[in-house]
Amino acid sequence: MRSWWPVRWFAEIGSDPALAVPQAVNLQKQVPLLYGLLLINSLAVAITHRGQAPFMLTVSVPAVLFTISVVRMVHWLRRARLGPPSPALARRQLRTITVLAALMALAYILWSLALAPYGGPLVQAHVGLYISTTVIGCIFCLLILPQAALLVALTVLPAFIYMCIERQELTLVTIGINVALVLGVLLRVLFNTFSYFRNQVLSATLLASQHAELQRLNEENRRLALTDSLTGLPNRRQFHADLDRLTAQEGRAPFAIGVLDLDRFKPINDTYGHQVGDRLLTAIAARLRAMTGPQIMVYRLGGDEFGLIDTDLPSFENTCERLLQQVKAPLHIGEIVLRVGGSLGISRFPEAGTTATDLFDRADYALYHAKHVNGGGMCVFTAALETAVRANRAIERALQASSFEDELSIVLQPIIALDTGHLGGVEVLARWTNPHLGEISATEFIAIAERSTAIHSITRTVFRKGLKAAQCLPAHVALSFNLSVCDLGSATTLAFIRREIELAGIAPGRIWIEVTETAVMRNAEAAAGALQAFRDMGIRIALDDFGTGYSSLGYVQTLPLDKVKIDRSFVRAIDGERGCTMTRAVITLCHTIGLACVAEGVESASQCALLRQAGCEYAQGYLFSHPLPLETLLARCTDPDADWRPALGEITPQTDRGAAAA
Repeated sequence: MRSWWPVRWFAEIGSDPALAVPQAVNLQKQVPLLYGLLLINSLAVAITHRGQAPFMLTVSVPAVLFTISVVRMVHWLRRARLGPPSPALARRQLRTITVLAALMALAYILWSLALAPYGGPLVQAHVGLYISTTVIGCIFCLLILPQAALLVALTVLPAFIYMCIERQELTLVTIGINVALVLGVLLRVLFNTFSYFRNQVLSATLLASQHAELQRLNEENRRLALTDSLTGLPNRRQFHADLDRLTAQEGRAPFAIGVLDLDRFKPINDTYGHQVGDRLLTAIAARLRAMTGPQIMVYRLGGDEFGLIDTDLPSFENTCERLLQQVKAPLHIGEIVLRVGGSLGISRFPEAGTTATDLFDRADYALYHAKHVNGGGMCVFTAALETAVRANRAIERALQASSFEDELSIVLQPIIALDTGHLGGVEVLARWTNPHLGEISATEFIAIAERSTAIHSITRTVFRKGLKAAQCLPAHVALSFNLSVCDLGSATTLAFIRREIELAGIAPGRIWIEVTETAVMRNAEAAAGALQAFRDMGIRIALDDFGTGYSSLGYVQTLPLDKVKIDRSFVRAIDGERGCTMTRAVITLCHTIGLACVAEGVESASQCALLRQAGCEYAQGYLFSHPLPLETLLARCTDPDADWRPALGEITPQTDRGAAAA
């Protein structure tokens, strides 16, 4: 059964915390004024009735009422200094005010009615004026608590009208009716005002709630934007933000950063799929988190690269060594046991730099040195590496400003057919002489050019000059070009090569494209598609530096290849029994799947003889010739049947090496 609506209305006092607290805060300002008004008006009535009414009504009763009023007024003044109440306290205060308002109104109206018969007409009129003005003032003070205001009005108004009618005077009756009408209007205004107050409070509360929710969502979005979704680690953006913050602090204590790159991750990802690769990265991230203390922050920078920031320098390198050991430890992904390694570059603040950019660049360079020079492990950026960085940056600036058509030249390294000794082809090699830096090694400038767009200009220049040289060479001599990983998947480079071959009038079958296993292993599927596009043009494909990667057999089987170039490390070891067996096995494997073999770095007659006996078709190296300018090579090509091989049975390996060096 539903309760009667007035009961529900009074029961709702303070039930809404969003409304109750503002009501209580407002009443903290209004209630002391209410008691002050009540005391002033009541004291005036008591004074005018001195000598007219009994002592009890002019002194004793007022003393009790005034004491209670003063105590309540002091209570509210103290309450105001304590600030906003809690929702529960606000609810209690509102309900207490409502009850006390009715009781205090009843007490004061009974006292007023008791005074009304005493004194002359003016004194009696003062009682009527006192009741009407006081009740109006009290209602105004209770505007934001309509239940209390209504109880006061309902308590006072009937008694006041009764007093006016009981005198049976037209003036008093008229005054009673007038006051009743005024109170009715005031109550209507009170309800309208409270309705507006409530709407404003609830709107403000809703806006505050929406603002808080928006702030929460913004904070959540910011957190997600700074977190790697796969591993849960802070991401690259957070890494650079923290690095910027640390370097911007004045008087910053030394700290270190590290850039960790996983070794052999790409072959695992290609072999087992991205799902296994993702689980591997998640497991590595968990190991890094478990190994680092509160002083070391771990980030995932992207791919298989992680970042470290450590503010506890003395133990950082030891921690990094332990981290690398943890990275190398076997990982069980389902039923698969995986092993990866790690390379780590470290830079220290302020030795390696005082800006975030310098610190990261130097850590990244130390990582490159650890990975490609040290063969993995950890490398700390030092002054020696600083010299190398400056040299590399000088080369990088020179590459950007270089006119390759004028500064780049080519040399041609002969590739010899071992069965006949004839010149079968040449490998086109780039040489760069800068007017400011002088002659720069290809191993230096190619690696730097691959990190910028300069490699594309170098590739085009080498191809143009190589094809021009092909026009001067005998038609049976093939030209082999090295193609960078940056150009391998470039549709622009493919179109350029096709156009230049057509313009030069060179048969595409004379052109070989050499790609390293390191280049194709980054994305074997995409590399296979790009190489097939070259083969569709009639160009033949060779896999360079075979045997130096991690999954050579897999690439040999899946890539569209015509030839394999056996790395010089196999050739150097061929004089030993085990090395000879390994080299023979590689050559046999290639022949089995229909690929020709070219041995690189042949320097001795014994190596040449063993390679020929193993069935290797071609070879190149200092035993036959250093790389030659076109004019010198043409001079040696006057006799197409010339045998480029030395007298294999007449010289020793040691003598051959000396002759080759000479």
